[in-house]
Amino acid sequence: MHGIGLTETLAGLPEWVTFLFAIITQFGDAWFLFGGVALCYWYADKRFDAVPRRSGGVLIALGVCGLATTVALKSLFAVHRPVGAGEAFPPGWLPAALDALYRSISTADGFGFPSGHAVGSTVVYGGAALLYDRLAERRTRLLVAAVAIGLISLSRLVIGVHLLPDVLAGILVGAVVLFCTLRLADGRPEVAFLVATGMSGVALVLALAGGHSGEASKAAISVGAGLGGVAEWHRYGDAERVRVPARWVALGLPVLGGFWGVVYAADLALPLAALGSAIAVGGIVAMPRLVVWWHERATAKETVARA
Repeated sequence: MHGIGLTETLAGLPEWVTFLFAIITQFGDAWFLFGGVALCYWYADKRFDAVPRRSGGVLIALGVCGLATTVALKSLFAVHRPVGAGEAFPPGWLPAALDALYRSISTADGFGFPSGHAVGSTVVYGGAALLYDRLAERRTRLLVAAVAIGLISLSRLVIGVHLLPDVLAGILVGAVVLFCTLRLADGRPEVAFLVATGMSGVALVLALAGGHSGEASKAAISVGAGLGGVAEWHRYGDAERVRVPARWVALGLPVLGGFWGVVYAADLALPLAALGSAIAVGGIVAMPRLVVWWHERATAKETVARA
């Protein structure tokens, strides 16, 4: 797309615009999507959907499907990012103490086709818009999701880590994955997690076949996430009437999110990466039932104490 001058035009935007889009791009980053689907699963109630816990389980599985699809296609095509994707120049007015943080959120490495942010945001935001059908009219939900997906995809172009074909392909692929997974799952999280596990297995095979160790690590993480979701939903899922209290969220999200973030960022052996991801995602799925268990245990203790 260099021929139409898009890259050059975006490179000439004011510093504050680039800074703004560096913030916007975080809304499609793996850490934000991980936290977002967890909160939806824990907090969504009947105002969101008739069966919010099941919809939340499907949404988590969709996020795993998005990661697996991105890894599979990046491993298959092995297309490098634009020149300069690993460099960033902080705005002159930004405090020097934040320079390293700005560079970390404004750069990217690895393969560029398709855009993982475009795939992930399409699958997660699009999935939320389709699953939570009580939040607003369908047209409104889809419009909000489209704006979010569009801004996140545009942000990848503005900060210079992707070209236009990368994000367009990401949106298209994400839409296909979204609709196919929803059709196969038909509202059943256990099926959605199985689909995610299968896709992750394919991604792992492709990454290993291509000798792409970084992508293989992400594929192992998605395999673990799918398996963890399947196992814990089978044991603890479908607790529709149990809402996770804020104090549990305040503890669980940083612990599970931080743990998953370490697994995602660290260069672990593939079995350890899969195991760590299974624990993190399984913990999210199991949380409502753990709340029930804790309250039942506390009630039993009180009963014994009174006796």
